[in-house]
Amino acid sequence: MVKSINPLPPSEVDVVVVGAGVAGLAAMRLLEDRGIRTCVIEARERIGGRIFTVHDQRLPHGIELGAEFIHGSAPELVELLEEAKIVAYSIEGDRWRIRGKKLTHANDFWARIDTVMRHLESDGEDESFADFLARSPGGSKARDERTLAQQFVEGFHAADIRRISSKALADGGSPGDDVEEQRQMRTTGGYDGVAAWLARGLDDRIVADTVVERVEWEKGSVSISARAKSGRLATIHARAAIVTVPLGVLLAPNKEEGAIQFSPTLGIVEQARRRLTMGSVARVVLLFRERWWTEKMSWAPKDASLDSTSFIYGAADDFPVCWTLHPAHLPAMVAWSGGPKAARMAGVSHDEKVGRAVAALARNLGVTRRRVESQLEAAWTHDWDTDPFSRGAYSYPLVGGSNGAKELARPIDSTSWLAGEGADAEGRNGTVTGAIGSGRAAARSVARAIASRATASGR
Repeated sequence: MVKSINPLPPSEVDVVVVGAGVAGLAAMRLLEDRGIRTCVIEARERIGGRIFTVHDQRLPHGIELGAEFIHGSAPELVELLEEAKIVAYSIEGDRWRIRGKKLTHANDFWARIDTVMRHLESDGEDESFADFLARSPGGSKARDERTLAQQFVEGFHAADIRRISSKALADGGSPGDDVEEQRQMRTTGGYDGVAAWLARGLDDRIVADTVVERVEWEKGSVSISARAKSGRLATIHARAAIVTVPLGVLLAPNKEEGAIQFSPTLGIVEQARRRLTMGSVARVVLLFRERWWTEKMSWAPKDASLDSTSFIYGAADDFPVCWTLHPAHLPAMVAWSGGPKAARMAGVSHDEKVGRAVAALARNLGVTRRRVESQLEAAWTHDWDTDPFSRGAYSYPLVGGSNGAKELARPIDSTSWLAGEGADAEGRNGTVTGAIGSGRAAARSVARAIASRATASGR
């Protein structure tokens, strides 16, 4: 947890940054390194945004309730991890899938997904992924692969296949046959180490527990109204602003909790409503007394070992995917759901969601619910859909919106910038890499604009 040394933000800075997720922190770090004074306003009492790591002495591993994986090559993020001396490890092991009442190997998962995804096209008229699947890409023999592809898009992209852009998926929507891009990693100590590294030494620039309510701007000048948890209102004047709140907050109706009112309104935000949206994710982290799934399972092949299990693609409706912390031999599993299935669980109580996760895990492994419950020690979850400072898990492009993130990243009259995973011009939505890259890109653009103004004024 990081809070400002001062209870109120300064009245005037060079650049005000809204949001202390990694996009905002990356922007702050770059600007401060260039001698440009910033102030970061964060609604939560912690930094990190949708990086939300819980630490519990019962589990010697970060418990991730938000971002968890490092996807593909992720050069900017990997470089940052190296600088911060944060250890990341590759996720290997066996993937399993439920077919009928049998566990079958799914180590060819990416190849089978690519059987369908390779038919996506980035040219021509856009369509939804559902419409794409309806044309039977891959032919009659790829029916099962199309089912896997649908589950992948719903789970990985947190998307409704009836709404997500096929064009966007054609350009980086899956890793294809690129082994480096198929790679997934995680950190043992927790993703929150990334946020802490970006914020190091700059705690006094971050004001937490303070909600930005209004952004008034004209070319070369910004005035931000922010309300502290105590109710006290503060105004910060700056030469520029970088707004890094999640897309769900950016699109929230005025006067709803967490919503930001822009004056004058930003036309680019109104356009984004038709091009981008927030997806839903439900995740429950389950801690057990033992790694009970390594024992003989009736659904597993004869003589098969589940000791090296990483992912399980199951049949349960609420949480169709589960994974372990392999190769770390720890008694924990994550139950996961994305897209419409997850959206239906928005607002469900903690206890009910945990109960559904337990039932799903039992269903996915072909054991009794009692067996799972008898091993359960603790469970953690966070409802990102009902979180007023997130309003969803992460963004995805709608049909016709494959360039929506790039458009959202454009400077607004050289005064206001939008950044975050939903405004990454490189199209890396839903990733920490995209958030960091977007924040840095905005900060570099701000620095150039400030330098240009100084030159024009003769300073």
